[in-house]
Amino acid sequence: MVRADVGGLRAWGMSAIAGAISVPVVVGFMALGAAVVLVRSMRELARETWARLPSRRASPPPRRETSHAA
Repeated sequence: MVRADVGGLRAWGMSAIAGAISVPVVVGFMALGAAVVLVRSMRELARETWARLPSRRASPPPRRETSHAA
């Protein structure tokens, strides 16, 4: 009878250990997902902002006239 109690306590202990391990794993995945959403949102915001800037970025840089003396 005593062994059955020890087994029951051991089962509760294993369950607690599994819970203690799974909680940080789930929290880590949630943090990773939040970071991905944040980075995508920031990238989209930067893309929209860049599209509203003046067309300086669309024009090529001015060419430098160089004379080559042959």
